[in-house]
Amino acid sequence: MKNISLLVLAGGLGSRYKGQKQVDAVSQQNESLMEFGLYDAVKLGIKKVVFIINDQFPEKYKDHLVNVLKRKGCSAYFVEQTLTKYIPEEYEEKLEGRERPLGTAHAVYCGKDIIREPFITMNADDFYGQQSFEKAVQAIQDDQIDQNNYGMLAFRLKNTLSKNGSVSRGICQLENGSLLNVEEFTSIEKHKGKIEGLNEEYERKSLDENAPVSMNFWLLHPSFFELAEKDLMSFLENNADLSTKEFYLPGVIDKSLQSGEIQVKALPTSAQWFGLTYAGDKEFVTDQIEKMKAAQEYPEKLWD
Repeated sequence: MKNISLLVLAGGLGSRYKGQKQVDAVSQQNESLMEFGLYDAVKLGIKKVVFIINDQFPEKYKDHLVNVLKRKGCSAYFVEQTLTKYIPEEYEEKLEGRERPLGTAHAVYCGKDIIREPFITMNADDFYGQQSFEKAVQAIQDDQIDQNNYGMLAFRLKNTLSKNGSVSRGICQLENGSLLNVEEFTSIEKHKGKIEGLNEEYERKSLDENAPVSMNFWLLHPSFFELAEKDLMSFLENNADLSTKEFYLPGVIDKSLQSGEIQVKALPTSAQWFGLTYAGDKEFVTDQIEKMKAAQEYPEKLWD
């Protein structure tokens, strides 16, 4: 089996959730939602996990993750995404006063010194399902992922909304199984029966409920880090105000796609998605987890 890394985006501040959603327990066994993704990945033979975290990530929970992964023969690495990590000194003044990290593309870029093999990215606060990991691992094993060819899991927009507020998604256009472009939209929610969201220019747009979307479940090659570095330098240089501007992962993918540097294969999935964006999401997530355990899709205790 080829070496594959899993990069877990676990550094969000959880301002809408009002807590540390990355580590919040969602099962009767005090397991976090992230652990179900780890379980699926480890079950398929992934042996290296890189966690991108913030300074609030509990040390006790780090120890827990190290211990359960070590028992499965896996290595765990933790990288803190600070505001100025890997940022050239001449740009630090532009970041003064900024409170949030630079965004998901910077978060993935923070793993550049550890990852040397094809890797899968996932959000710590999303549930993707075993089928998603199976498709991703199979694509890598089949040599579909290399320095010029990436992949993504394509979900349907209507299946990724929260009943408790707006969400952010990468809206994709596909053709013959390949990604044509992807644009990050924020503040996506249903309004008078229609789904609307804000694009990166803060323009409100109507969105197709069946539009394929990226949920940050990407299949990448280490060549991504060179692409991200080039785009990051442009981002820092060309934005005068960096107090709120986000450096998005779909944005780096799209620019590289439009320049012809990469191609991206879209892997459609019918897997059920759910996640923790708002505190009100937790009840539904917990209910779904317990139903899957009752159906023996997951063991009663994940790590026994």
